[in-house]
Amino acid sequence: PADIDLPPLPPNFQPIFDEPEFIEICRQRTYYGNEMNWTNDWDEMEWRKYLYAYYRFTERVDQQIGRLLNALDENDLSDDTLVVLTSDHGEGVAAHQWVVKLMLYQEVVTVPFVIRWNGMIPENLVDRNHLVSGLDLLPTVCDYANIDLPAGLGGQSLRPLVENSSLPGRSYVVSELQPDPKHKEMEGRMIRTARFKYIIFSHGQRPELLFDLEADPGETKNLAYQVAYRDIVLEHQALLLRVIKDTLDPFPMSKQMML
Repeated sequence: PADIDLPPLPPNFQPIFDEPEFIEICRQRTYYGNEMNWTNDWDEMEWRKYLYAYYRFTERVDQQIGRLLNALDENDLSDDTLVVLTSDHGEGVAAHQWVVKLMLYQEVVTVPFVIRWNGMIPENLVDRNHLVSGLDLLPTVCDYANIDLPAGLGGQSLRPLVENSSLPGRSYVVSELQPDPKHKEMEGRMIRTARFKYIIFSHGQRPELLFDLEADPGETKNLAYQVAYRDIVLEHQALLLRVIKDTLDPFPMSKQMML
């Protein structure tokens, strides 16, 4: 309708200066993940319409979740049911002029992890301080179900943090990106610590990104090539290299690192 109030564009709507060539290539892809290509001629109004539609779809999902929870209550099942709400990825929501997934910006890699169990988990607890991985889902469910965890899993139960938020959690989380099914060698890796996030891509010029998420939550300033942050880059490179080695990840990180 012509009279609807469209949401504003996010403060980090503009792509970062000197964006990695890898991301530039992704923006122009005309097959899988080609939604980015569709946005090339969008004006501000088109972007805001997209945001409006996305928020309305999110509301619809929320309504269906409400129906599910109400059904559990109405059938006296809530006290015996652990409910977990999460997602495999987020959404670009116009940050950096990005839509859908297939990138490692915060809007895409940050997803909800909400747990409900009447009588077992206190209501209205919010924890924004601990880092959580999707790998933690199965260990958490097994813990609440009193099931022994299968050997060899990389995740950890979140139950101790739910019951005592003062406990230390993960020191970092890792994510990987493979956005191009025709060119599977095109990949990215990300490691996030409490304050910083480091990203490295397998191909292209300017392959590294470093963001200070405390000072710059919108990820608008790439610090990877600033001398003052060299030690931070090296620290995160070392952490990521250790994960790559431990998981037998074939990602060619050493080839792309700024030495």
